[in-house]
Amino acid sequence: MTGKVTIKDVAKAAGVSEATVSRALTHSPRVKRDTRQKIQNIANNLGYHPNGLARSIRLQHTHTLGVIIPDILNAFFTKLSRAIEDAADKAGYDVVLVNTDESLAKEANALSLLLEKQVDGIIITSAGGPTKYTDILGNTPAVFVDRMPPVTGQLAYDRVLVDNIQGTQAVVTELIHQGAQRIGIINSAVSFTATERMTGYREALTQAGFEPDAAIEATARTDNSNVQQMTRQLLVNQKCDGLFVADNTIMEEVLRKLPALDLPPIHLGGFDDQDWFDFLPQPIVTARQPIAQLGQTAIDRLLAKIDDPDLLPEEIRLAATTISR
Repeated sequence: MTGKVTIKDVAKAAGVSEATVSRALTHSPRVKRDTRQKIQNIANNLGYHPNGLARSIRLQHTHTLGVIIPDILNAFFTKLSRAIEDAADKAGYDVVLVNTDESLAKEANALSLLLEKQVDGIIITSAGGPTKYTDILGNTPAVFVDRMPPVTGQLAYDRVLVDNIQGTQAVVTELIHQGAQRIGIINSAVSFTATERMTGYREALTQAGFEPDAAIEATARTDNSNVQQMTRQLLVNQKCDGLFVADNTIMEEVLRKLPALDLPPIHLGGFDDQDWFDFLPQPIVTARQPIAQLGQTAIDRLLAKIDDPDLLPEEIRLAATTISR
């Protein structure tokens, strides 16, 4: 037999109806055991493979979830993607992962792609734009993880987020306890996390009796191309003896610049702890995000929404852990 084997071919070879073949291949008790075994043997010998996608569409359930992340090369999102995939696998779901490179256009295309693939739900790390998700997603359940888009009212989707204010405040407070007197910040270009981490930074300074100073508050570009310049500006020109860095990609650029500045060790803090920080030549304080818990909680909330479309959306905040290395 040449070409793709169909259920019709199996039925003809077995001398039964296509409906009987379908029931036999799904182990229906409506087909006698001997008949089921005969049909399954014929199907195997012919090389027949059921069309799982077609069956899923008929049942309006594909057991597939979409995941949209902004940067797969960022170690945090690599780990988060793995945590989501592991949690989905335990629940019996496959994952289709799409990377957006922090692009709103790519994010919109990713949403369209996943909807075309009939995914049962989508987990989104927003690129930060005013996308009208309800218009695009329709009735498809979705959960935002790590970031959520800018909103003026109640967001119609679950949000699973780290407590950015708490995490940043704890790190900056620890730098102050270690003796830092003038702590600058290089903040993220991502509006959601940048706003919250700036709030935590300023609150820590205020509670310690320091006046926030706009002259030592810098923001990285999306591609981090200005970070090394900002590092010099804060540590040399502004004479900061401490520096808080808002994410691990910015931290990499800071660490590349520090040796060239030939400064005494500074009080260095950041968000997103990395194991390789153990090998740095100076101490560092970081906020470790509960990545496995973020992934598991996002999956739990998405599956709950799939099971109950009327479930009201929630915002879940998970605490970061302060790590001193």
